[in-house]
Amino acid sequence: MHGNRMFQFTYVSNENESYFTYSIKYRSVTGRLVLDLSGQIQLLIWLEARGEWNLFWAQPRDQCDMYAYCGAFTTCNRNHIPFCQCFQGFQPKSVEDWNTGNKSGGCVRKVPLQCGNDSEVDGQKDQFLRIPKVRLPDNSIVLSQVKSVGDCQSACFSNCSCSAYTYDGSHGCSIWSEELLNVNDQLTDDDPEGRDLYLRLAASEFLSQGKGNGIVTTINLTMWM
Repeated sequence: MHGNRMFQFTYVSNENESYFTYSIKYRSVTGRLVLDLSGQIQLLIWLEARGEWNLFWAQPRDQCDMYAYCGAFTTCNRNHIPFCQCFQGFQPKSVEDWNTGNKSGGCVRKVPLQCGNDSEVDGQKDQFLRIPKVRLPDNSIVLSQVKSVGDCQSACFSNCSCSAYTYDGSHGCSIWSEELLNVNDQLTDDDPEGRDLYLRLAASEFLSQGKGNGIVTTINLTMWM
């Protein structure tokens, strides 16, 4: 920032206050700083010749790094158009908002979970969908006493509010309660942030794929254009 020739930046921090300011060095340049609805901060410069504002600088640069950009129960991938996709078994909470580009409402389940209900679907209860190599959701609950993938799955299955779990030998067992936010699925195989997420779904979501028990290794995501 100090190397920028157009702007003067100042940061002050003392026992009474902390603040940051910027000013434009040239009187001929008009600029404005905007925090948009997605949480991205943007610096815009007025181009007199074009009669329009031009984006000069923005952070975070990647929309998938903005908090809850796609809303709950979604993945974000900057290499896809659109960036946001509902998890398999989910659909946009508001189709109208989703189709107009506002993804912040996220997605909701198509079929409620069987947890807390003694009924079964064709003899099956809730199952888990494996979604490989993603940046895991925020706000996990770490179960340090759980030492195996089977026990981790059981811990999630026995908790009606548990939406997903993950387990590996290095990090142990983590589960998520209720909504899943900030899942990023553009990670490469060698990315250290890439982990397998096991998403809880109603049994009916798997019937078209054939019967099975426990973990289902299907990774298709429902895409809404």
